[in-house]
Amino acid sequence: MYSRLKSTQLEKGLSLRNLRDDLHDSIRGEFLENEPIMKRTTYRIGGPARFLVCPRDLEDLGQLNEIIRRYRCPRFVLGGGANVLFNDEGFDGVVICLKNFNHLVIEEGRVSAGAGLLLDQFVVACLRRSLAGLEPLSGILGTVGGGLRMNAGAFGAEISDYLLSVECMDFHGQRRVLERSEVGFSYRMAPAIREACILGAAFEFPAGSLEELFKTRREILAQRDEKQPWQYPSAGSVFKRPPGQYAGTLIENAGLKGKTIGRAQISAKHAGIIVNLGGASSRDVISLIRLAQDEVQRKFGVQLELEQELVGFER
Repeated sequence: MYSRLKSTQLEKGLSLRNLRDDLHDSIRGEFLENEPIMKRTTYRIGGPARFLVCPRDLEDLGQLNEIIRRYRCPRFVLGGGANVLFNDEGFDGVVICLKNFNHLVIEEGRVSAGAGLLLDQFVVACLRRSLAGLEPLSGILGTVGGGLRMNAGAFGAEISDYLLSVECMDFHGQRRVLERSEVGFSYRMAPAIREACILGAAFEFPAGSLEELFKTRREILAQRDEKQPWQYPSAGSVFKRPPGQYAGTLIENAGLKGKTIGRAQISAKHAGIIVNLGGASSRDVISLIRLAQDEVQRKFGVQLELEQELVGFER
């Protein structure tokens, strides 16, 4: 079903040394070579990234995009490392980390948030200013940028609900500000910003009661703690919710709750989540994904669609 991405432009004769030298000489932000990606993902799985770059600012990001385009090498924009599975063999290209794009400006009900800001940090900051709307997203892993890219949501709310606009830089270095209506948000989808570096976003939230907002947050976190296997590394929900059903319920009813392959497990606490019991490989996780899809299709005629993104694999 999935195999290692066998060839990249870097393996077809383009000068790896020249690429390394250009990145080293031109980028003012953090530049790492052969960086273990497992340290930067919530699964704690994944081989080395050939290069990992954390641009310092917009100018740096524009320069990075120019270098990547010149060498035609693969790229992947990594947020907080949630909702993604990297191949154990690594990623033979440039991983872009936007952790330095983490600004937060709150002016009455209007909020400007950088893509690199942790999503739960964003939630808490808004609640502290008595701004309502984000409390159902409490406890979701990842960053604001990652949340926007997949239109993260929970308990009937989505990050796009109170969005005004998103600022992006495309892979040609052009900056754009897109109104909410231009993005095409739907369930776990944001088509117009998927193939771009998300820089940040503007929101407008209604006023709420500080006490009530934090009461709701505590209730949400308690529900997550009760239902989700926080004691093990995971990347959250593996599959999108099928219309009118729940992926976890289907997987459990297929008899797969607690199923283990290698050191990965379909959680015994929540069948919609795969956990790393310690030392799990990407192959272990992929095998469980394939098993869940096959069994749910066979028993219930439902095709489970991945919510998580696979990096360094091809179908």
